Amino acid sequence: MKSNQRILLQILSSQSLHCRRLYLSYSISSIPNKAHTCSAATMASPASPLPSDFLSTPSPNITFQKIDFTKTPIPEYAGLNAFIIDNALSISECQTLVEAAEATTNGVWEQAMVNVGMGMQQLMKDVRDCGRIIWDSQAVVDAIWSRVSALVLPEMEGLKNAPRITGAGPAKRGETWKLTRPNERMRFLKYGAGQYFKAHRDGCYVTPDGSEISFYTMHLYLNESDPSSKEGKLQGGATVFHYYETDKELKVEPKVGRILVFQHKHLLHSGEDVLGGIKMTLRTDLMYKRVEE
Repeated sequence: MKSNQRILLQILSSQSLHCRRLYLSYSISSIPNKAHTCSAATMASPASPLPSDFLSTPSPNITFQKIDFTKTPIPEYAGLNAFIIDNALSISECQTLVEAAEATTNGVWEQAMVNVGMGMQQLMKDVRDCGRIIWDSQAVVDAIWSRVSALVLPEMEGLKNAPRITGAGPAKRGETWKLTRPNERMRFLKYGAGQYFKAHRDGCYVTPDGSEISFYTMHLYLNESDPSSKEGKLQGGATVFHYYETDKELKVEPKVGRILVFQHKHLLHSGEDVLGGIKMTLRTDLMYKRVEE
């Protein structure tokens, strides 16, 4: 077995609540030089290139759907949480976000890497191949979250006795966790023809002071098929939920302005190969804090 394959298997088998996790956010230069730490240093956030009223009004025609896995090809995931919100952002709002992200790096997209534990990352293009821009802005993620929070909060605002989301420890201890905010770290991802992200599970992020932890992924699709674009029509690139060691799968297709929210634990998924065109997305996390009772 190749060393990269062994590392990936170790990542996929890790279920610890804290350090042993797959957290796909940070470039190697942004991680503190402390082997025992579970969190990455926050990158400096430049002044926002977005207009001050960006996303200040509600989105029309927004729709919400909870995925009922019992009615999909993977009913084994029954009881796990995943939500699709369509029309959360308009085409022009998504384009504005992409332009703002590129303004923070002068248009440079770094090669995304894979976290292999102990605060280290490795280039593993056989596992993950795409471009990435990292941009920290609590104001921007709050504005995006404000568009959809009222729809999904009843399902996920408070977590108690939810071992399939928080892990067994918090459930056994009777802890209650309350959703506080989206993670300020945005990872803009850009996939061209032939690029992909192989099957993996997202892991929790713990803040440097240990007061907050993420339990959900929030994924915003920034473009969709456009035959008139210079890159050509987007083909492929779906987010695919897989059931372990089988061919069973459920595809969520890229759709501009669509947000996919799903729990970190247990949901094995991949970024399907892009066969043509360009796919762009934004990924962040939803953070929770333990409530003292």
